[in-house]
Amino acid sequence: MLKKHFMYACFSFMMLLGTSAVAQRINVNPTILSFSANAGGISTQIITITNLSDKKQAYQLTLGDWIRDSIGGHKYFPPGTTERSCSKWIAFDNSLVEIEPQKSKDVRVTLTAPTDIKEVSQMKWSMIFIQNVLEQTGADGKDAKMKATIREVYRIGIHVYQTPVALNIKEARAVALEPDKIEKNVYNFSLINTGKAMLECKARLLLTNLSNGEEVKLDELEFPIFPDGKRIVKLQIPPTVPKGKYSMLAILEYDSDMPLEAIESSVDIN
Repeated sequence: MLKKHFMYACFSFMMLLGTSAVAQRINVNPTILSFSANAGGISTQIITITNLSDKKQAYQLTLGDWIRDSIGGHKYFPPGTTERSCSKWIAFDNSLVEIEPQKSKDVRVTLTAPTDIKEVSQMKWSMIFIQNVLEQTGADGKDAKMKATIREVYRIGIHVYQTPVALNIKEARAVALEPDKIEKNVYNFSLINTGKAMLECKARLLLTNLSNGEEVKLDELEFPIFPDGKRIVKLQIPPTVPKGKYSMLAILEYDSDMPLEAIESSVDIN
């Protein structure tokens, strides 16, 4: 009779950017690295990794590419495969670190910009991933018994931005304001970053009652947009706004030194 031995492993995977469960096991500082290297320039920053668990942990550092889609979601790609990637410019002094419980270690991150001026003529970005490394276990020997293990894999992402000093042109354009096809009293505000640098934007609705002139200022939303990036922001009119006919102004603010972008429309709230 042929005996068969099996090992079953269940993996719990958590990704990324400061969820409370991950934060109980690891702390990484900072979570954003901003470089401003010109052609041929070399710049170095430090990441500090703290093991908050009660066991010794090994952590692997890797690189990846990513973009934001039109609604702000992250999409990930292999390193060096997207148009705006700077993954190939980045190196670590140690890509695998072991840290005792409740202790910290520093990792030096170096960005070396190419000498070709064209290569640094636009903003680039990447992502550093820090993931715990699991010990390899298995069922050894003829008499090995069935084992079941539950292992937790977690990964933290660090945004990397490379923006040469000369790329300081900040421009944006409001494209359209349209009612959402599914959600009631929600309007899709379409925007595009026409400048050279990433923008930290604010968008809001301003309603003016056409019968009495009263203004209703709604809460603003904050969000980033990469250069050449398009964004659709959902602006909602809350049910607390009194019924009536309104002039509606969707406003985009992206730099205190630049004029506001806006689109005006009308809305009948009933």
